[in-house]
Amino acid sequence: QLAENIREVFWLADPSKNEMLYISPAYEEIWGRSTAALYLSPRDWTDAIHPEDRGRVIANAVTKQTTGHYDEEYRITRPDGSVRWIHDRGFPVRGADQKIVRVAGVAEDITERKQAEKAVRASELRYRRLFEAAKDGILILNADTGQIIDVNPFLVELLGIPREKFLLQKLWDIGLWKDIALSQAAFRELQAKDYIRYEYLPLETHDGRHIDVEFVSNVYSVDAVRVIQCNIRDITERRKADVRIKRLNRVYSVLSGINSAIVRIRNRQDLFQEACRIIVEHGQFSLGWIAALDHATGKVVVAAQAGLPGNVASASEFFNGSVGLTPARTAETALREKRAVVDNNIEDAPGVADVGGGLDTLKVRRAAIELGAKSVIVLPLVVAGENFGILTLYASERNFFDNEEIKLLNELAGDISFGLEFIASQEKVDYLAYYDELTGLANLSLFLERLGQKLKSTGQASTNVAVFALDLDRFKSINEALGRRAGDDLLKQVAGRLLDTEGDVTRFARVSADRYAIFAAGMASVETVGRHVERKLDACFRAPFRLANEDIKIFARVGISMFPGDGESAEELYVNAEAALKKAKAGGDRFLFYTEKMTARVAEQLGMEHKLRQAFENEEFVLHYQPKVDLESRSIAGVEALIRWQSPALGLVPPVKFIPMMEETGMILEVGAWALSRAVADHCRWTQMGLQAPRVAVNVSAIQLRARDFVDMVNQALSRGATPAGIDLEITESLIMENIEDNIQKLEQVGKLGVGIAIDDFGTGYSSLAYLAKLPVQTLKIDRSFVITMLDEADTMTLVQTIITMAHSLRLKVVAEGVDSEAQAKMLRLLRCDEMQGFLFSKAVPFDAMTALLRKTDSKAIVPRSASPHH
Repeated sequence: QLAENIREVFWLADPSKNEMLYISPAYEEIWGRSTAALYLSPRDWTDAIHPEDRGRVIANAVTKQTTGHYDEEYRITRPDGSVRWIHDRGFPVRGADQKIVRVAGVAEDITERKQAEKAVRASELRYRRLFEAAKDGILILNADTGQIIDVNPFLVELLGIPREKFLLQKLWDIGLWKDIALSQAAFRELQAKDYIRYEYLPLETHDGRHIDVEFVSNVYSVDAVRVIQCNIRDITERRKADVRIKRLNRVYSVLSGINSAIVRIRNRQDLFQEACRIIVEHGQFSLGWIAALDHATGKVVVAAQAGLPGNVASASEFFNGSVGLTPARTAETALREKRAVVDNNIEDAPGVADVGGGLDTLKVRRAAIELGAKSVIVLPLVVAGENFGILTLYASERNFFDNEEIKLLNELAGDISFGLEFIASQEKVDYLAYYDELTGLANLSLFLERLGQKLKSTGQASTNVAVFALDLDRFKSINEALGRRAGDDLLKQVAGRLLDTEGDVTRFARVSADRYAIFAAGMASVETVGRHVERKLDACFRAPFRLANEDIKIFARVGISMFPGDGESAEELYVNAEAALKKAKAGGDRFLFYTEKMTARVAEQLGMEHKLRQAFENEEFVLHYQPKVDLESRSIAGVEALIRWQSPALGLVPPVKFIPMMEETGMILEVGAWALSRAVADHCRWTQMGLQAPRVAVNVSAIQLRARDFVDMVNQALSRGATPAGIDLEITESLIMENIEDNIQKLEQVGKLGVGIAIDDFGTGYSSLAYLAKLPVQTLKIDRSFVITMLDEADTMTLVQTIITMAHSLRLKVVAEGVDSEAQAKMLRLLRCDEMQGFLFSKAVPFDAMTALLRKTDSKAIVPRSASPHH
C-alpha cells in the first residue's frame, strides 16, 4: 500500500523463475508502459533499456545475481521515443536457509539530476576554455591565505613568469607590486571589498619592462572556499594613446580658441595678445610669444607674450629688446624657409651666442627652461606670400612636437596669418562699411550714426533737426540710355553740388543707387525748413548736368521728417523721411513733410508695447506651472514656471504673443526678475502649506543672462523667499554657448546661491563636449522636437539615446520635454531617462491648480491625463 502512493518504482522479482512478482504503479508513469505487460513478460523491462546501456545492465545483473545486490544508472526509451535516466537498486531477500528467494528493488527517475550535471560539466568546460583563451590576464587567489590557485596563459606570457612559479605562491611573492609591504596592503584591500577596480596600475614584468594595466578584482565562493579573481588588462598602448589624445586636444583647443578670436577681434595687437593667452591657458604651453618682422632692420620685435612669471616686469625685460636674425638662429631659419623649426630637447641644445646686439638666444632658452619648458617650435607667419613674423611656443614635455602636432600648429600659424590678412582687408572693408566708394560720401550706416550723435547732443533743447531723403528722377532711364559710366558720373556730380551748397560733408550720405540722405540742425520752424529745401534744390538742380557730352536736366524729390515730432531715433527719422519721399513721388510733389503717424504694423507694435507696460504696472502677468514627473515613480519631481498674461481685454495671452516683444523692448529684464521673485514666493507658500514643495525651474532669456547684474538680480529674488529657495534656472543650449567663459563664471556664482542650472532645448544647438563637462549644470532637457518624433524616426531615437547616455556619463539628470503619449513615456523609461514633462500628465496650470495637484500627488504617483496633447 505504501508503494502504491510513492513516485519511485518498487518491484519484487523471483530470480529462480525470472518472474516479476510485483511492480508499483509509478512504473507506468515513468516507463510509459503497462504493469500488465511486464507481469506477462519480464523482457518488457529489459526491452525498454536504451540499446547503448542494455548490454551493460544485463551483464551486471547476471554477474550480481548470486548476491542479489546491484546498483545501476541507465537510460530507458519510452514508447513515445523520449529518453529518461533511471537509478535502479536491487536487494536480496533470503530464506531460512540463507538462499536468495526473492530480489526487491527500487527504481527512480533521475533525468533532471543528469541534465543538471551535464549542464554543470558543460559550464565548467566553457569556463575553462574561456579562462585559457582569455586575452586578459586572470589570477585566482585564495581570499584567506593570499595563495595563487590558478593563472591563465595570457598573464604568464604578459609578465614573463612561468606558471609553476605562480601556483601556491603568495601574491606578494611574485613581484606584481614592487615591495612586499605594498603587496600585502593591496591584498588586505582585496580581501575587504567584494569589488575593486584600479583604472591605472603600473606593473613590472619579469624582464624589467614597465607596463600599465587595468586591474579588476571580484570576491566569490567556490565549494565553500572564498576566492579572489583578478582580471589584469594591459593598457600600456591605450594609456599612451590617451596621453597623446590629451596633448592633441590641447592643440585643438588652442586652434579652436584662436579661430574664435580671429572671428571676433579686429585689431592686430588684441589678436596677438589673445592668441598668446589661449596658447598658454588652453594649450598649457609654458610660454608663447609673437614677434613681427621689421623688414628695414631684419629683426623681429616681440609684439605679445603669455606665460612669463609674475616677477618679470615686462616682455622687453625678458626678451632684451628685439630678436636679431642671423643664420645661426631658428627664427631666421623659420622665416627664410617659411617652415616650422623644432627643437624637442632644449635642455641639451648647445648655446647660441648673441650676434649683432639682438636677443641672446641662450638667455631665452635658459629662462624658458626655468619656466618648465622642454621643447620649442618656431612657426613663420606669412601674409599674402610675405613674411610677417614668427610664433614661438615652448612645451613642458620633451619630444612634444611630432608630425601630428606640427601639422596642427602649422594650421594654427596659417589661421593667425589669415587673421592678419583679414584685418588688413578689413581695414579697407571698414572704410567701405561707412563710406560710398563712388562718391566719397558717408553711407547709410555712418549717416545714421552721425545723426544719432546730433540727436543726442541736441537732447531736450528746442533746436529742430530736419532729416531729408532725396531721390533723383529719371535716373534709371539715364543709366539705361547713356550707360552705367554716365550714371556713375551723374551720381558724383550730384554729390559734388550737394556739398557745394552745404559744405559740411559729415551731414551727407549716399544711401542707395540714386538716393541721398541729409540732415540739418538749427531750423527755427517748419517754414524755415521748407524755404531751405527750395533754395538748395534750386542751387543743386537748376543747371543741367554734363553727361556723355550732353547737357541733361535732372530733378529731385525730397521727403522730410522733423525732430522732435516725427521720431525719437535716427533710424525712425530716416524711415519717416523715406515714407514722406514715397508720397512725394506718388503725388508729383517736389517735397513733402512726414505728416502721418506710423504704418499700421508699427502702430500695432507700439500699441502692444504700451499695453505690455500697462499690464506690468497693473500686475496682469501670472505664473503657470507645468510638472516634471519622475519616470520610475511617476511622482512630481519639479515644476517649470511659465509666464502668462491675464489681460482683462484679451483674456489669457500665450507667451508667444508677447515674450518676443518684451525681449525686443528690453521689458524682459523687469518681467523676468518679477517671474523669478514670484517663483521664489510661490515655492515658499507651498512650503508654508506643509506640502513637499518641488523645485521650481524658471526660464532665463538672452537679455537677462547678458546683463552685468544678472547674479545680483538672482540673489535679490532669492532673498525674498525661504532658505533653501528650491529654484532652478533653465537656459537654452544656444544661449549658454554664446559667451561661454563669461557664462560659466556667472553660472558658478549663481550655483553658490543654491540655484540649480538646466540646459534647455538640448540638441537644437551646438555644445562643445569639452565645455559641456566644465559647465556648472546639473540637468539636460531634451527638446520636444526630438521626443515627439523619436518613435517614428530611428535616427532621432538614436540621438535621444545618445544624449541620455552622454548626460549620465557626465552625472547629469535628463528631462524629456513634450511627452504627449504613454508610448513615449515607456520608451524614455527604457532609455533610462530620469524625468519627463508634457501634456501626457498636465498642461501648465495656475498656482491654485498646481497646489491641488501637489496635494493630490503628495503621497502617490501622478496619473497621466487622458486629454489630447492639444489641450
